[in-house]
Amino acid sequence: MVLQQQIFTITAEEIEKGLDYIINHFDSTILYFPRTIMTKKLGYQKEVFSKQEALQYFWDSNFIDCRINAYRYSNSSYSAEQQQWNPDLVFIDIDRNNFKTEKKFELALSTTLENIKEKLNGYPTVLQSGNGCHIIQPIEGIIFESYHHNEILLFIENEFSNDFNLFNEFLKFAKDFLSNGKADKQNNPSLRSCLLRIPNSINSKCLDNKDKRLNNNFRVKILQKWNGIRPVVSNEYLEYFADYLIKKRITLSVNENSKSINKSNVKMNINYNNYANYYQWIEKLLETPIQDCRKLVLWKVLCPYLVNIRKLSNEKSFNLLREWLHKCNSKRELDFNPNQKIRDNLKYVGKFNPIGIQKLKTDADNINFYNLLKN
Repeated sequence: MVLQQQIFTITAEEIEKGLDYIINHFDSTILYFPRTIMTKKLGYQKEVFSKQEALQYFWDSNFIDCRINAYRYSNSSYSAEQQQWNPDLVFIDIDRNNFKTEKKFELALSTTLENIKEKLNGYPTVLQSGNGCHIIQPIEGIIFESYHHNEILLFIENEFSNDFNLFNEFLKFAKDFLSNGKADKQNNPSLRSCLLRIPNSINSKCLDNKDKRLNNNFRVKILQKWNGIRPVVSNEYLEYFADYLIKKRITLSVNENSKSINKSNVKMNINYNNYANYYQWIEKLLETPIQDCRKLVLWKVLCPYLVNIRKLSNEKSFNLLREWLHKCNSKRELDFNPNQKIRDNLKYVGKFNPIGIQKLKTDADNINFYNLLKN
């Protein structure tokens, strides 16, 4: 009886207000409907053609598990113009159950918000879902097709569009990149499945928890409101996305061939000429001795490039880096132990990507290196 009373203290007006708030995140230049929704009672995505139709299904489900797709995708043949093919919203789910302590969960959330501010210049909506937090960050829509005035997007389109769904890959990349890999791995946002919970609605997963019921913590609440600004995705961010696609293709190639061929041989035989234009400056750097910034180049460029992009073994990487430093020594004597410095960088390279040209241009800490490259 108490549970029923708590559920029905939610009014249709509150749900409509919550739905309006979420719809406000969608691009106003595109028709909001038709769009798919989902509820506890439905159990599947249902295409609706108006806000009132969506609200009726939410009412029929007692406002339990009310969600709406962030993207306008139609399963019917209503009109080809219904489809929306350009990502203009990033969705990240941080699930509290994936962390051993509340402190670690809070750290993952705060780090994600800091990354969004730093890498996207964004200030997103944060929803408390009952079991964690949902982060919704609208962005200026990215057009992969025919985007000829941006060389990075042109590279991505020409190189990867035949192998990957760039729309879905961008959403997956953003989720992991901005959360440092801490986002819920069970949640994979895509054009068809980027479902956003409605503020003031009920999360059914919380109804079985007595404490959450008594404390009214089964309702979706707004912790932070989006500032209304759609940031433009920077070239630096797109470089990280390109690196992600390159590494994914290499990984898929290795996995596909490792069934019949030794994996180490596959790594050595991958054709990197496909990425010559994108990484040409790094390949040229490997052949060019320099007299300054040698430590920085090892740490931020050459080591992560050889290990994480070209997927070379530590031994092969070590030999190439030692050969390069030997050339550099002829320009100006090294003031450090080259072998030890290489080993240290290989040990701590982790999954870092090589720094991109855009980052070098805009980061004051690297401006000397960028000027060296230009010269």
